[in-house]
Amino acid sequence: MYVWPCAVVLAQYLWFHRRCLPGKAILEIGAGVSLPGIVAAKCGAEVILSDSSELPHCLEICRKSCQMNDLPQVRVVGLTWGHVSQDLLALPSQDIILASDVFFEPEDFEDILTTVYFLMQKNPKAQLWSTYQVRRLTLCL
Repeated sequence: MYVWPCAVVLAQYLWFHRRCLPGKAILEIGAGVSLPGIVAAKCGAEVILSDSSELPHCLEICRKSCQMNDLPQVRVVGLTWGHVSQDLLALPSQDIILASDVFFEPEDFEDILTTVYFLMQKNPKAQLWSTYQVRRLTLCL
């Protein structure tokens, strides 16, 4: 597991906006080591971290990040992009959805957007705060 540069950028953005985070319900999708979600929780947000239910190792990393940062109240949920699961349906209302560097593999984009669309339909006032890095440039001549 690795802290991607985009996670650092989103964490810095959260820190910059820390005064508006207390009491906000925040879901981080594709959390990995969970830096943005951890920062949000440390700033007083009610955070749920999620990563693929098909990658239990990633979910364990999320849990360890919470333990290491003394955040036992942060929930960790397995959500697989593009799948409507019981865990996805049972999520409480969210104010902010965090997505740091999830747009990495183009073949995942549709599933990510399907999941985000579902969450935004369920939470019409929610905001998506996302960071991404352009890694490949394909030139068509």
